[in-house]
Amino acid sequence: MKPISTIDPLTNQLFFRGINATKLCGNSSFERVLHLLIHGQLPSHQELVSISERMVELRSLYDSEFDSLFKLAWSLERIKEDYKLNLNDTLLTFVSLAPLVVANEYGIAWGKMMKKPKKQLGHVANFLWMTKGVMPTETELDDFQTSLILHMDDPQNPSLSTLEAAVRDGKSISDIFSSTLNVHVEPLHHGAGYEAMMMFQEIKEQANVRKYLEQRLKSGGKIFGLGHRIYRGIDPRAVVLREMLERRTLNTKNEWLLKVSDSVAKYGRLLLSEYKGIDAYPNVDLYNAAVYFTFGFPPELNTPLFSISRSAGWMAHILDLSKSD
Repeated sequence: MKPISTIDPLTNQLFFRGINATKLCGNSSFERVLHLLIHGQLPSHQELVSISERMVELRSLYDSEFDSLFKLAWSLERIKEDYKLNLNDTLLTFVSLAPLVVANEYGIAWGKMMKKPKKQLGHVANFLWMTKGVMPTETELDDFQTSLILHMDDPQNPSLSTLEAAVRDGKSISDIFSSTLNVHVEPLHHGAGYEAMMMFQEIKEQANVRKYLEQRLKSGGKIFGLGHRIYRGIDPRAVVLREMLERRTLNTKNEWLLKVSDSVAKYGRLLLSEYKGIDAYPNVDLYNAAVYFTFGFPPELNTPLFSISRSAGWMAHILDLSKSD
């Protein structure tokens, strides 16, 4: 079986089980790619129906006491025992419930009344229904699904290293997810998208970009959204999300987002080369929070949304590591 995810630094492409992730996201559902990550191959029609129906069933395990992903993580061992779940279904419970937890956490934080989940809706459509209160259009669903799929796994990152160490140390499922989440939210890891969006909101105007970034570097600050530990060019996920951002902001009040982010990519790279001798290209964090912003979600929701997506990769890695023991 091919690795869960790999990056080819020569072509700057990301692969899920040997399939190009940027091509995969254009014609796949979250459930379809989840099956691929778990089982190493794309599902048959019946397999897709099976995993989709099981995820809907597991939504019934939601409890209002799960007021954060950390609380959900700490409850997994109890859920496993109470419902006599095997490892696969215990992990799938976290993946299935994560959107409900984030939707309700978002509703409480922003004073919004969340809709109850609909059994006939898939993983992504249900989240949009719960948070927006209207059925998503086909374009909305495709765009949001693409955004989540692009983040489902990534090799050689800090949260994955933490997860692997916890599994090898024989930690409980609750401990594994909790320790992984702790690293996941750090600013230099998956909190970077939020930080990039904060930069954009501080910059406000395209004309302010170069001066702002120069002052930021001189004061010891970081330019979020540029550079990657493996890619030697533009992150392929950033290419997809930038196109989406351009399309979604065209002739809207959010057109400034594309102008500012593109200028950050241009001048940030020039200044990082000048000040630090670094050749830094845009990565996925430059655009992910900006794209989510076009759906009406605040920047603070960027990292939880990343968690919803990345939970799929975490599940696949835990299962792979458990099989190898």
